[in-house]
Amino acid sequence: MSGSKFSGNYTDGARRAVVLAQEESRAMMHDAYIAPEHLLLGLLHAYPNTVQTALGVWPDEVRDAIMRFASAGPQDTSESLPFTRMSLEVLKAAQRTARELHSDHVGIKHLLFGVLSVHSDRLDRALVAAGVDRDSAQTRVMAALTRG
Repeated sequence: MSGSKFSGNYTDGARRAVVLAQEESRAMMHDAYIAPEHLLLGLLHAYPNTVQTALGVWPDEVRDAIMRFASAGPQDTSESLPFTRMSLEVLKAAQRTARELHSDHVGIKHLLFGVLSVHSDRLDRALVAAGVDRDSAQTRVMAALTRG
């Protein structure tokens, strides 16, 4: 995870989730990039209980819903995958949220809030299909962030 979007202020947990997002994209064999739904899958893989609490649904329901909207393609073998414009928006939203809450680091809850803050077709359809109420989920994540 190099580049300006990862300026060293991400916690080990948030970095781990992004690395897992890249692995999820490769494992699904449908994208040669990291999109918001991959970031959510990385968070689900690394922190299923945190994501379940925030989204109000079981992690497998979200994973299955994302997979329904993913189409298989050629497997990418490059060393690192680029972020889509929307996944960069997720990272910006996570950084902005951390800054607004006077945190020196971007953690997993900031990253999850960032995912819930952006709209992309595949992510939006998957959240709806899984039965996630995005507004309620954002409220729960923000409450967890403000509690510390």
